[in-house]
Amino acid sequence: MYQEIKPSKRLHQIIDSFWTFSNNKTSENYKVLPDACSDLIFDFNQNKSFLSGIMTNYQLRELGPESNLMGVRFKTEKFGSLSKIHPLETKNLRIELAHIFSAKNLTILNRLSDFEKITDKVTLLENFMDTSFRQNEQRQDQMIISVAQHIRSMHGMVPIGDLAKSHHISLRQLQRRFKNYIGLTTKEFSNIVRFKHAKKRITNFKETSLLAIAFDTGFYDHSHMTHEFNRISGENPSYFR
Repeated sequence: MYQEIKPSKRLHQIIDSFWTFSNNKTSENYKVLPDACSDLIFDFNQNKSFLSGIMTNYQLRELGPESNLMGVRFKTEKFGSLSKIHPLETKNLRIELAHIFSAKNLTILNRLSDFEKITDKVTLLENFMDTSFRQNEQRQDQMIISVAQHIRSMHGMVPIGDLAKSHHISLRQLQRRFKNYIGLTTKEFSNIVRFKHAKKRITNFKETSLLAIAFDTGFYDHSHMTHEFNRISGENPSYFR
């Protein structure tokens, strides 16, 4: 069973959600869709932990019976300052946490298995993340974080040239710094944010035509939206109705 837990207010700008997956009776295949986030994943049954880097298209995952997983879904623009390796090296990949964090931090995270209650695990993770982000504040590119947050707030429908002007930087410099810090180009990031927003509207507004949603979410037409949905998720927009 999959369950999501929202973070506390002090971390809502950093963490999208905590999630758990457990007690499945048989092996199950899941399609994981891009969401402009990166996930720390803890597999308590196999005593493994890894980072699932930001994705540009869907991935298929098989989860065995009686899985016991927990994840922290980060807004990727906030995660970059914590990792020992470059974000481009984690794009569409799974990387063991030993390559991401120091031995000291791994020792703290390994304590998760000592707790039975999900609430206690969440508390440990929130305290760890809060401390880590404060300690690494000087490594954060605040301008790029601001640009990424603006793209999110506009659901991926904002001209990057306008963001460059409003942040007093050339378009070329912005694109270079953005990719270096987040691991995706501004276009890739915007497309994923727009896809996520359009998918949510398709699911929630079943009486609204797909063509209307396509126009409302910045696509040229229904065909353009269908092409992007197929490329990112492997499904047509109508699949999410």
